Amino acid sequence: MKDNKTTSSQNRLHAYSGRAETSVAVLGAGAWGTAIAIALARGGHAVRLHARNAEHAERMRADRANARRLPGHPFPSTLAVGDTILATVAGADAVFLAGPSSAVEAQAIAAHEHVSRHTPFIVCAKGLASDGTFLCERIAKIRNGAPVLMLSGPSFAEEVAEGLQTIVSVSGPADVAARICSRLSSETFVLSPCKDIRGVQVAGVFKNVAAILCGASDGLDAGANSRAALMSEAIREAAAFVDAVGGDPLTLLGPAGFGDFALTCTDPQSRNYSMGYRLASSEDEGDETHEGAANVEALVARADELGVDVPLVEAAADLVAGRASPRVAVGAAFRQRLRRSRKTGKAA
Repeated sequence: MKDNKTTSSQNRLHAYSGRAETSVAVLGAGAWGTAIAIALARGGHAVRLHARNAEHAERMRADRANARRLPGHPFPSTLAVGDTILATVAGADAVFLAGPSSAVEAQAIAAHEHVSRHTPFIVCAKGLASDGTFLCERIAKIRNGAPVLMLSGPSFAEEVAEGLQTIVSVSGPADVAARICSRLSSETFVLSPCKDIRGVQVAGVFKNVAAILCGASDGLDAGANSRAALMSEAIREAAAFVDAVGGDPLTLLGPAGFGDFALTCTDPQSRNYSMGYRLASSEDEGDETHEGAANVEALVARADELGVDVPLVEAAADLVAGRASPRVAVGAAFRQRLRRSRKTGKAA
């Protein structure tokens, strides 16, 4: 769609008009995408949700709920289900890409031709592309200079859909992030602007890796001390990685950093935590999407290119690939710290 066909909507997030309602498209009708759509619609915005599967979309329209992926949470009246990508994104003031990390590029490509070049895309997946590059950088190439942002933070889909209070970060160009957060935040779903998009993306990847190891630690009954140590060492590794890619390590103190680590590494609602727990306790692994498992090898490769030491990430990669037992993988944090402590002149 050409820009002159979307003149009436293309600048609504760039020049505040005083109108309460914003038109939002959410691509991806899994639990997370559905929760985002419900939260934004509950805030009074016109939301269109797209499901890749036509039968799934039809079922949601009939049920006014996503019984398949997020049961028990009826859709607000301002939430509609789009028939096609075009019908979902046309005229949208913002497009949320809420598929898994392996799908968001395809979502962006499909939506790109049907929106204004000013329309911001907000990536809601936490991960890296298969070659270890940042997802937002890949989406930015598709968008040819249009604003691309990242949404990340402590946010279980079930609790967001239920309306429990949640704070997440929206990172990207400072002016656009501030406007999006101002327009779309509600009392229960607060979007906090952040300009360090690289730091937020690193945090989103590392917290999933840490969650795998923390779940394994708990599956081994290794204790709360062990879990806390793994979280601490993972944040240390993440800080070094953030610094190496030109981000701000202080980002790790915010919702996308400490907040998401605390949530994902300690609660069975976390799919990565649960996967680690099952690996250590010999339970069935299940068939959920695990962003941490999907990205861990790419993260190891990227760290090697940057010259960043990431023993916990390597341990998680070995655990997921079956190259190390849960006990050996969990012990990686302690072996690394012991080596550092024994080196003269190194901080303990």
